[in-house]
Amino acid sequence: MTIKELHNELKKRNISEDKYYLQGLYGSTNDDNKIALTAKMGKYTAEYNVYYKERGEKHSERNFTTEKEACEYVMNKILEQHTIEKTQNIIGLEGMTVNERLYASGLMDEFDRTKRKNKTRASQILRILKVDKPSIDKILNKKNWWQQWL
Repeated sequence: MTIKELHNELKKRNISEDKYYLQGLYGSTNDDNKIALTAKMGKYTAEYNVYYKERGEKHSERNFTTEKEACEYVMNKILEQHTIEKTQNIIGLEGMTVNERLYASGLMDEFDRTKRKNKTRASQILRILKVDKPSIDKILNKKNWWQQWL
Protein backbone atom coordinates (compact mmCIF):
# COMPACT_ATOMS: atom_id res chain seq x y z
CA MET A 1 0.00 0.00 0.00
CA THR A 2 1.25 3.46 -0.86
CA ILE A 3 0.40 6.77 0.82
CA LYS A 4 -1.94 7.61 -2.06
CA GLU A 5 -3.66 4.21 -1.79
CA LEU A 6 -4.01 4.72 1.96
CA HIS A 7 -5.68 8.07 1.39
CA ASN A 8 -8.03 6.57 -1.22
CA GLU A 9 -8.97 3.74 1.14
CA LEU A 10 -9.67 6.18 3.98
CA LYS A 11 -11.85 8.28 1.67
CA LYS A 12 -13.70 5.13 0.59
CA ARG A 13 -14.42 4.39 4.26
CA ASN A 14 -15.67 7.97 4.84
CA ILE A 15 -12.92 8.82 7.32
CA SER A 16 -12.74 12.59 7.66
CA GLU A 17 -9.54 14.14 6.30
CA ASP A 18 -9.15 16.14 9.51
CA LYS A 19 -8.35 12.86 11.34
CA TYR A 20 -5.00 12.26 9.61
CA TYR A 21 -1.97 13.90 8.02
CA LEU A 22 -0.13 12.08 5.23
CA GLN A 23 3.13 13.77 4.33
CA GLY A 24 1.30 17.05 3.70
CA LEU A 25 -0.08 15.55 0.49
CA TYR A 26 -3.35 14.10 1.78
CA GLY A 27 -5.59 14.59 4.75
CA SER A 28 -5.31 17.60 7.01
CA THR A 29 -3.00 20.51 6.23
CA ASN A 30 -1.29 20.17 9.63
CA ASP A 31 -0.34 17.30 11.89
CA ASP A 32 -1.67 18.68 15.20
CA ASN A 33 -3.97 16.36 17.21
CA LYS A 34 -4.06 13.57 14.67
CA ILE A 35 -2.15 10.55 13.47
CA ALA A 36 0.54 11.53 11.00
CA LEU A 37 2.80 9.78 8.53
CA THR A 38 5.88 11.50 7.16
CA ALA A 39 8.63 10.22 4.91
CA LYS A 40 12.18 11.40 4.50
CA MET A 41 15.30 10.18 2.82
CA GLY A 42 17.61 8.43 5.25
CA LYS A 43 21.26 7.69 4.66
CA TYR A 44 20.54 4.86 2.22
CA THR A 45 16.77 4.44 1.93
CA ALA A 46 13.50 6.20 2.64
CA GLU A 47 12.35 6.26 6.26
CA TYR A 48 8.73 6.50 7.36
CA ASN A 49 7.73 8.05 10.66
CA VAL A 50 4.26 7.57 12.19
CA TYR A 51 3.22 9.51 15.27
CA TYR A 52 0.41 11.30 17.07
CA LYS A 53 1.08 14.97 17.68
CA GLU A 54 -0.52 16.77 20.60
CA ARG A 55 0.32 20.29 21.78
CA GLY A 56 3.36 20.38 19.54
CA GLU A 57 4.85 17.14 20.89
CA LYS A 58 5.06 13.81 19.10
CA HIS A 59 3.73 10.77 20.96
CA SER A 60 3.54 7.04 20.16
CA GLU A 61 6.21 7.49 17.54
CA ARG A 62 7.12 4.51 15.33
CA ASN A 63 9.58 4.28 12.46
CA PHE A 64 9.26 1.99 9.45
CA THR A 65 11.60 1.07 6.62
CA THR A 66 8.86 0.42 4.06
CA GLU A 67 5.97 2.56 2.92
CA LYS A 68 3.66 -0.47 2.95
CA GLU A 69 4.30 -1.25 6.63
CA ALA A 70 3.86 2.39 7.64
CA CYS A 71 0.62 2.75 5.68
CA GLU A 72 -0.84 -0.48 7.06
CA TYR A 73 0.00 0.65 10.59
CA VAL A 74 -1.67 4.04 10.01
CA MET A 75 -4.74 2.37 8.49
CA ASN A 76 -5.08 0.07 11.51
CA LYS A 77 -4.70 2.94 14.00
CA ILE A 78 -7.21 5.16 12.20
CA LEU A 79 -9.76 2.35 11.91
CA GLU A 80 -9.29 1.52 15.57
CA GLN A 81 -9.85 5.14 16.61
CA HIS A 82 -12.84 5.45 14.28
CA THR A 83 -14.38 2.31 15.80
CA ILE A 84 -13.81 3.57 19.35
CA GLU A 85 -15.50 6.88 18.47
CA LYS A 86 -18.50 5.03 17.04
CA THR A 87 -18.99 3.02 20.24
CA GLN A 88 -18.36 5.67 22.90
CA ASN A 89 -21.89 7.03 22.99
CA ILE A 90 -23.77 3.72 23.01
CA ILE A 91 -25.75 3.43 26.23
CA GLY A 92 -26.07 -0.02 27.78
CA LEU A 93 -23.46 -1.69 25.59
CA GLU A 94 -22.56 -4.33 28.19
CA GLY A 95 -26.18 -5.52 28.43
CA MET A 96 -26.48 -6.16 24.70
CA THR A 97 -25.85 -9.30 22.69
CA VAL A 98 -22.94 -9.24 20.24
CA ASN A 99 -25.33 -8.73 17.30
CA GLU A 100 -27.03 -5.86 19.11
CA ARG A 101 -23.65 -4.26 19.80
CA LEU A 102 -22.64 -4.59 16.16
CA TYR A 103 -25.95 -3.14 14.99
CA ALA A 104 -25.99 -0.26 17.49
CA SER A 105 -22.45 0.73 16.57
CA GLY A 106 -23.07 0.57 12.82
CA LEU A 107 -20.28 -2.00 12.49
CA MET A 108 -22.34 -5.02 11.45
CA ASP A 109 -21.50 -4.83 7.72
CA GLU A 110 -17.80 -4.15 8.29
CA PHE A 111 -17.58 -7.01 10.78
CA ASP A 112 -19.28 -9.42 8.38
CA ARG A 113 -16.82 -8.44 5.61
CA THR A 114 -13.73 -8.67 7.79
CA LYS A 115 -14.41 -11.82 9.79
CA ARG A 116 -13.45 -13.97 6.80
CA LYS A 117 -10.67 -11.88 5.27
CA ASN A 118 -9.10 -10.04 8.21
CA LYS A 119 -9.60 -11.79 11.54
CA THR A 120 -7.30 -9.28 13.25
CA ARG A 121 -9.62 -6.39 12.37
CA ALA A 122 -12.72 -8.45 13.21
CA SER A 123 -11.22 -9.28 16.61
CA GLN A 124 -10.37 -5.61 17.15
CA ILE A 125 -14.00 -4.61 16.47
CA LEU A 126 -15.29 -7.16 18.98
CA ARG A 127 -12.69 -6.15 21.58
CA ILE A 128 -13.71 -2.49 21.29
CA LEU A 129 -17.34 -3.57 21.67
CA LYS A 130 -16.28 -5.17 24.98
CA VAL A 131 -16.82 -8.78 23.92
CA ASP A 132 -14.83 -11.21 26.09
CA LYS A 133 -11.90 -13.18 24.61
CA PRO A 134 -13.48 -16.67 24.79
CA SER A 135 -16.52 -15.35 22.90
CA ILE A 136 -14.31 -13.64 20.32
CA ASP A 137 -12.42 -16.89 19.77
CA LYS A 138 -15.66 -18.80 19.36
CA ILE A 139 -17.21 -16.23 17.02
CA LEU A 140 -14.12 -16.14 14.82
CA ASN A 141 -13.74 -19.94 14.90
CA LYS A 142 -10.18 -19.78 16.15
CA LYS A 143 -10.64 -23.18 17.75
CA ASN A 144 -11.75 -26.25 15.85
CA TRP A 145 -14.79 -27.95 17.34
CA TRP A 146 -12.71 -30.92 18.52
CA GLN A 147 -10.26 -28.68 20.42
CA GLN A 148 -13.08 -27.59 22.74
CA TRP A 149 -13.04 -31.07 24.31
CA LEU A 150 -9.31 -31.22 25.01
